[in-house]
This record gives sequence, C-alpha cells and structure tokens, in this order.
Amino acid sequence: DFINRGLLEAEKRQAERVLLELKTFGGFADSMTEIGDAISSSKAPVYVFIEGRAISAGAYIALSANKIVMSPDAVLGASQPLVADGTPAPEKTKAAFRKMFKAVAEARAQKTGVDLNPLLAEAMVDPEVEVEGVVAKGELLALTAKEAIEHNYADLIADNRNQAIAKLGLANLTTVVVQQTPVESLVRFLTDPVISPLLLTVGFTALIIEVFTAGFGLAGVIGIISLLLFFGARILSGLAGMEVIFLFFLGLVLMVIEAFVIPGFGFAGILGLLAMGGSIILSYATSGQGLASLGIALVWSIFLVSLAFQYLKNSQLLKRIILKTSAEGQHGYSAVPIYQRYLGSIGVVVPPLRPAGVIELADGERLDVVSEGTFIPIGQQVKVIAVEGRRILVRVEG
Repeated sequence: DFINRGLLEAEKRQAERVLLELKTFGGFADSMTEIGDAISSSKAPVYVFIEGRAISAGAYIALSANKIVMSPDAVLGASQPLVADGTPAPEKTKAAFRKMFKAVAEARAQKTGVDLNPLLAEAMVDPEVEVEGVVAKGELLALTAKEAIEHNYADLIADNRNQAIAKLGLANLTTVVVQQTPVESLVRFLTDPVISPLLLTVGFTALIIEVFTAGFGLAGVIGIISLLLFFGARILSGLAGMEVIFLFFLGLVLMVIEAFVIPGFGFAGILGLLAMGGSIILSYATSGQGLASLGIALVWSIFLVSLAFQYLKNSQLLKRIILKTSAEGQHGYSAVPIYQRYLGSIGVVVPPLRPAGVIELADGERLDVVSEGTFIPIGQQVKVIAVEGRRILVRVEG
C-alpha cells in the first residue's frame, strides 16, 4: 500500500522520475509481484537506490525498475524461495520463480537497452543454475555493487540518496519525499513473517489460559488484543478482507455453542475449528503460508500453555494461598453429613449436566452435582439420589 500510495502521489504531482530507496531481506511472493507490477506500470520512470541489500524478493523489485543504483556495500540476489519453516520451496515453486526472475531481467534489458545475461537472474533463485566464471553449481548468486555493474544488473554506485540523485541527473528537479505513515510502519511490522505467527501464538495461548481460569482477566484481554492486531494488520495491508474476521468469529460462536449448549463435541465444534483455522489460512497469500503459520502458532501455544500450567503448579504464590494442612475427623471435622441433608432434594438444572453441572433448589441454593453419565439439558427437574462424600449424584425426576 505504501508503494502504491507513493506512485499515485507521483502521478498526481506529474513527477518526472520516482526514486525508490530499497533495503530489504525480502518478504512474501505476492507482495513481491504486486510491487514489481506497480513499478513496471508506473507512468513515471522508477529508479531504485539499493542501500545495503536487496535480497530475495528485494532483487525482483529492484530488477523491475528502469535504473538501479547501489551503495558500495550493497548486495543484490540470493532469492531462492523458501517456505515458512525456512526450507527450500517445492520444485514447482522454484521453477515458477526462475521464469519470473528471467522475465523481469529480460524486461530490464529491453527497457534500458543494456546487454545482460538473464541466466544470472535464474541463478539468484536456483542453486542448480551454473554460469561459468560467475557462479558455481550448488551456490546461490548474490552480486556485489561492482559485480552488478559489471554484468549490467545495476547502472551506478552511490554512497547515499543525494549522491544517487546527482549521478542520475536529477539534482535540478524538486524533490518530494514520501515516507511511511506511523500506521503503515506498524502494519508492516505486524505482517512480518516472524511477527504474524507470534501474534497468533500469544492470542491462542492467552485465550486457552483464560478458559481454564476463573472469571475474565488479563489473559483474555491479551488474547483478544493479539488476534485483533493480527487480523487488523492483514486487513489494513490488503492481504485479507473483512470476511476473514467474520469467519473467525463465526467459528468462535460455534465453539461457544458447542461448549455451553450442545452436548459432547460434535458437528458445531468441528465446524467452529474449521472456520477459525480457515480464516487464518485465508488471511495469507497462499494456503501453504497460512498452514505453516497456523501450525507454528499451534505448536508453540501447546508448549507455552503446558509451561504456564507447570509454572502455576509450582509457583510460590499458589503455594501461599493453598492450605497444606487438613482438618480430620479426630479433630472434630466431618465433611459428609452436611451433604447428606440434600438426599432426596428436587432441583432444576441451570447449566447443562455433561455429566457435571449445577442445579438450583426450590430455596434458590445451588449445588454442584453430577448425573449418572448422561447429558441433562437446562430446565430439567432432577432428584438427588446419592451422596458420596462431596459428590452429589442426580437423576431425572419422573
């Protein structure tokens, strides 16, 4: 969105040239092609100044420009496609990237009139591509500034933006700098391939902890905020639409219905899980990226939840609030008789018994009870048929 906004601003001002400063380790393939297409279709010629690095997707973006200026320490290339866990992408994806990089290199040659070898662009993507005297088989190609100039993959070398402007012959033009807004910077940060799964992990972990703790507290707030940041950033960046939030909350509603209305774990629960998982996957450019991020988040969430409960189990705070001594019968304490008085009492089921739950007696008193293993819905009259210690057993009355 930032690049598109900048190019629209340039078109609005009828700019003669656009200079894009580039410093990146890469990103998602869909963003790479969108930015490359935006640069290629710009009415004003776009020049790129590579400050430090244009790695991976950055190389494709740079090659889409009319001219490339590199800082002396800049590197261009090393663009092998990877999946979310850092391993090389399947051969089908790699083959597609090779053709894309070859095509953008050929387009650069046609636009600028320079003579370059498009096989070098393929060697940036595939380590199996060998170019004699440039890159050996088994190595990814990454060009330094001098090497890029030598092979016509760059046009000039400049120390900084001002020097780049001067060497490009643009010093006499009025310069208008378009910078990222704070919101754009935040969205860019939150949609980072590392940060997005982290937000999901925090969201899942916090909500799971919230479910297993009394009331609604800090964990629930953190979980909701994390998921809102995840979805909000992806919507603002254009990676997803409002439908993903609708799908996620539909899944959440189905899970709540499954937990508190419908007995057991069945159709609604499965649909809820599918809807929530699907919403996350759909918020990514490809299903592979979405599945990888969801998988990473789930694995880390399970680990962190286990760690959290283990910590709580052994925490000094919990030990201080738990009574370690017990009152025994020989000291005059008896736990059973107080519950024996409920034997034969009639009550109404408040939340469903699954088989455990709560009933309300005629005088308004509520009891924690358990059925004989069957589900009993809300509103059903039940009778206390047995008391076993603190366990109160009920059966449907009549």
